[in-house]
Amino acid sequence: MTAATPDCGSEADRRPWYYHVEEGLLVLLVGALLLLAFGQILLRNFLGVTWVWSEPLVRHLVLWSSFLGALIATRDNRHIRIDAALRLLQPRLRLIATAVGNVISATVCLLLAPLAARFVLDEYNYGGSAFLSLPRWTLLLVFPVVFCGMGLRFAGHGVAQLRNAVCRQSPGN
Repeated sequence: MTAATPDCGSEADRRPWYYHVEEGLLVLLVGALLLLAFGQILLRNFLGVTWVWSEPLVRHLVLWSSFLGALIATRDNRHIRIDAALRLLQPRLRLIATAVGNVISATVCLLLAPLAARFVLDEYNYGGSAFLSLPRWTLLLVFPVVFCGMGLRFAGHGVAQLRNAVCRQSPGN
């Protein structure tokens, strides 16, 4: 008879709390996007009514959903990359090349983050509302936040991969 193993929870339960926040927010945004778009179609086709604010809101929901999805893809290392040449390399060289690509991606994202923050600040100073009296700058906050998050995640992946490549080369391994 075998001893029962204790239930330690699933891997999803052991992930950091902010993983759940990111995924929940993405589900909420996509759900709102689908409901709003579907509702707008029904209202327009059956009642001849349209909400003026719904089209710009749908556009911003698409923007926020795609950026948040990119942040989650970067977190899980499942983002789009061109890796045809990587398949030809030996495992250690592939790891180094991937790490260099992640460091370059981190650099680009971390350079874009302050530029995006400046853009949001300019919109704040300019003023104006987008729809439903929402300040335009609040809808643009996704740019600096996600670029910063992606940059940090790319940097973390790159450092981990470089460390792994060095450990593979050490004589004791």
